[in-house]
Amino acid sequence: MSTLRTDGADIYYEVHGSGPPMLLISGTACDGAFWSPHQVNDFSKDHTVIIFDQRGIGKTVTRTDDYSTTRLATDAAEIIRQVGLGPAIVVGHSMGGRVAQLVALDHPDTVKAMPLLSTGSGYKAKGGIPPKICLGILKSGYENYIRDHNIDIGFTKQFAASNPQRVDECIDVLMNALPSVDIYLEHVNARQWHDTRERLKDIRAPCLVTVGDDEVHGLSDTTHVASAKILSENIPGAKFAVIPNAGHFYMFSHPEYLNRLIRDFIDGL
Repeated sequence: MSTLRTDGADIYYEVHGSGPPMLLISGTACDGAFWSPHQVNDFSKDHTVIIFDQRGIGKTVTRTDDYSTTRLATDAAEIIRQVGLGPAIVVGHSMGGRVAQLVALDHPDTVKAMPLLSTGSGYKAKGGIPPKICLGILKSGYENYIRDHNIDIGFTKQFAASNPQRVDECIDVLMNALPSVDIYLEHVNARQWHDTRERLKDIRAPCLVTVGDDEVHGLSDTTHVASAKILSENIPGAKFAVIPNAGHFYMFSHPEYLNRLIRDFIDGL
């Protein structure tokens, strides 16, 4: 358990295992513990695995209102530098993948390779919180909305019906670190303003892009499948993999499949 004291925040992070460094960046308003059940234990067998709580989340103390992906990327790069083991394999899921792109673009000395999991580079309509999110929170209440929405996008209906314990495991992790609604919306707003579409061609780190085949619905103006295809087609040399029968949270539904994809990608560097 360590702290990075940086501009306007004390960033909480943990280091597990030993070996080449691997930084795991969680999605919208998720803490670093998101990776603990299925990725930390596996990859820490032969890597130094770093997880952290982004600004406004979990055990990180935040004193400013800057939650932009640019700011979050600088935090991530500074953690890699503070750990001091050289460039890391930077894994980013969802909004964390947007942050990871900016780590590679703005701090290239900190990135060895980059698996991008169910993420994108920008939206057709740039900026602003999708109205469906606000309406969903108003109608259902914040916690009910977060739970129901994440089950809907996170797992195929068949998987959710057949594996309720695995779904509950994921939702419990998400709900355990759920920030206040204002911080959640700050992170959503930062996600919606993120735009690296014109810069993808400049990414030099080897990339793996993954997405679940069921990620064809959501609340924004583009789907994760469409966004992943844009990444794979515009990042030089990117590898692309579709995970069958999977929604947004295949770290929980298909951990062995995902971890093997990442390991095969690393082995091929």
